[in-house]
Amino acid sequence: MSRKLRALWACLAYTAVVLFLATTAQAAGTFTLRTTSVQEVSGGWHIFCRLSLPRPPAIAHTPMKFLFTKTVVYERALVDTSTGPVINRQPLVNQTPSVESLDVDFADPSGKIWSTTNFDFSLTRTRGYEAGEYSVKVRTSDGVDIGSSATIVLKGDNPVVDRRSITFNAKEKSIKKYDPGLDGGTKVASNEDNPAAAVPTGGDVAATGEAAPFIAPEAFQKTPEEEVKVRPAGCGCTVPGIGAAGAGAIGVPLLLGIGAVVRRRRRNAA
Repeated sequence: MSRKLRALWACLAYTAVVLFLATTAQAAGTFTLRTTSVQEVSGGWHIFCRLSLPRPPAIAHTPMKFLFTKTVVYERALVDTSTGPVINRQPLVNQTPSVESLDVDFADPSGKIWSTTNFDFSLTRTRGYEAGEYSVKVRTSDGVDIGSSATIVLKGDNPVVDRRSITFNAKEKSIKKYDPGLDGGTKVASNEDNPAAAVPTGGDVAATGEAAPFIAPEAFQKTPEEEVKVRPAGCGCTVPGIGAAGAGAIGVPLLLGIGAVVRRRRRNAA
């Protein structure tokens, strides 16, 4: 055997050993489900499984993660071709797994730790699970997978989804009418329900009642600021600071003086 051929075989053997060790490290032990389908009971599913490790763990209660990836959902739908709900299997891809962190007990009542144990736990709808198919994988807290993944079917009735088409043929008796409290009910509006709202078919429309005036009567009322104060009748001239009584007191002496001047002129003329 040539030197190049021996080197090739050595390289292949080394690669096989590395792959075997890596596979063993990443998939230690075995994981099996006692049943691959579980019926829903009171909104949950009880899972039974068996875990086996290469050697007993260091502690009795070993923390592990159970990863459930939804692959198929069972949809219950109302369709036009069926009177009751039908089941539709809807495949799903690239779903984020739901993680259940649980402490798995590997000890018996006496306290002895074993490498194999039977373990059971529950899944509930309140945590987001529903009827369908899931891929299950078990992983230790340090990221090592236990065995290979398994498939489990969660049986049950999911909420009904209405996928019926809308129909406007309300004359057929098979068509379900709307509820009175929804969409205004099934009654059609009619003028007979309110005669006052009926529209006349011909002739002039007669007005009824009295309409409010365009300008309110209060608009014609003068405000105190708008009132004009009128002066009383008189000669039209006034002396500041002198009233009617003062004017009379000044006028009498003035007339007497004028009379005296007139008499004096008459005597001088004679």
